[in-house]
Amino acid sequence: MGYAIEMFFDSASESHVRSLWDDFASFGSSSMRDGGSRPHVSLVVADVVDRPAIDQLLERFARAVKPFTLSLASLGFFPSSQPIAYLAPKVTPELLELHRCFFDQFASVASGIWQHYVPAVWVPHCTLAMGLLPQQIPPATNACQAFGLPFSCTVVEIGLVEFRPVKQLFAVPFAV
Repeated sequence: MGYAIEMFFDSASESHVRSLWDDFASFGSSSMRDGGSRPHVSLVVADVVDRPAIDQLLERFARAVKPFTLSLASLGFFPSSQPIAYLAPKVTPELLELHRCFFDQFASVASGIWQHYVPAVWVPHCTLAMGLLPQQIPPATNACQAFGLPFSCTVVEIGLVEFRPVKQLFAVPFAV
């Protein structure tokens, strides 16, 4: 079991990304749509978290961050035997600073932090599908082309998610 800190989109953006998940399901890749996830960008993942401390951290952090626009600018793949497809946001100094600030606080209330989420290594992404087969990559590319990139969305909320199975444990909106 693992835990992720995820940033969630406004309802219109979430709905639009879900429509892309539906397109992926049409060619056999429904892991995100059917797995209980919400469209998101993960800030950090860890094996163990201090629940009361994490909830307090999320509340404190959310009060200091206003909703912000994120441009999902391109389609990417994490290469492996079964690639992961994702929408890549345009990386800005502000996004990297937000991640670094959160990570610095998170590191004191979690253990087993996944190294892919350390500030110098983190690749921000909105997962579209996991375990793609080679024959699914062309329709994935076509679906993203039809989706319309870049896509501008608003990040409005941060939360703690337990996964495998996916279960949202806590979420708090960013300051308005």
